[in-house]
Amino acid sequence: MSATVTAARRDAARQAGALVAGAVAGSVAGVGVDVVDVARFRRILARRPGFAARFFTDAEQADARRSPDPSASLAARFAAKEAVMKALGTGLGGFALTEVEVRRAPGAGATAGAPSLVLHGVAAAVAARRRAGPLHLSLSHTADVAIAFVVAERCPPCAPS
Repeated sequence: MSATVTAARRDAARQAGALVAGAVAGSVAGVGVDVVDVARFRRILARRPGFAARFFTDAEQADARRSPDPSASLAARFAAKEAVMKALGTGLGGFALTEVEVRRAPGAGATAGAPSLVLHGVAAAVAARRRAGPLHLSLSHTADVAIAFVVAERCPPCAPS
């Protein structure tokens, strides 16, 4: 193989690598993760009856009440709200927690009950300003710990999810 062909292949591989790296690096606007101690969260809910209404939408509270362990369900949602703030780069207090709403997919089948996020108000404006959307959410909890993981995709000027 000639030196010219080898150099051309090397340059093409370098360019392809740069394009792939750019696509991957540019496709994520932010990542956030948060963990909540379920027992501690349960105690907060018991001591402060207005806590749930202050930090969760009516729909979130109703959905949690249908869960076998409403406190663990709310703890996971609380973790999701904080993970969204981290993914959007605001940190805690960037917007009201009720402006991040965790919903569950209706229906039957593999995606039934899958969590998703809807942003309202300032949270939606922050996401749009940072070109972040859609937001992908994974939730999990045990009797002891609730965790949420959020990935915000980068998009051209878009409406966040």
